[in-house]
Amino acid sequence: MIKNQTKFNMNKIHADFSKRFLIFGVGALVVLFEIALAKWSLFFTATPILSLCYIFTVVLLRPHFMSVATIILLALLAELLGGDMLGVRVTTFYVAAIFVQKQLVLNEHDDFIAHWANFSLICFGVVFFRLLIFISLYFAIPNLSMLAFQIGVTILIFPIFFVTISVFFSFFETSTQRVD
Repeated sequence: MIKNQTKFNMNKIHADFSKRFLIFGVGALVVLFEIALAKWSLFFTATPILSLCYIFTVVLLRPHFMSVATIILLALLAELLGGDMLGVRVTTFYVAAIFVQKQLVLNEHDDFIAHWANFSLICFGVVFFRLLIFISLYFAIPNLSMLAFQIGVTILIFPIFFVTISVFFSFFETSTQRVD
């Protein structure tokens, strides 16, 4: 009996690791797609922050699958490939993830509009923090209309991420339920 229970626990650990690795892999693809969007003329100066949409949604829906290492690695990958200031995206994403885990997950029964409003506030906070760091380092103010465009497009793209990831989580959860 104990041997079967130990085997079941090991299988559960391997399954959780596989899910976390899959979450990281999909996140890396989202970061690469975000970097690819920066090459388009429409988003050349203000790419939507797709990685923030992804991290926020996964942390909100399944917080146990998004580890701290995943958040830091995804943000670092986006900084290195996107040419951002090092450490700014990592810091903001980590603080945003902690806020979501500590405050918003407790209110998981909120409706979608509340989640969208919370994401909008977090998006404003991330861009504002990046703006403050930029101003303090370069003593210049960037084009604020491009930052407003970036915030607006990111907020408008969030429902697509939320619905898509919710559907995928519900689909994979029902297909992998154990039959006793």
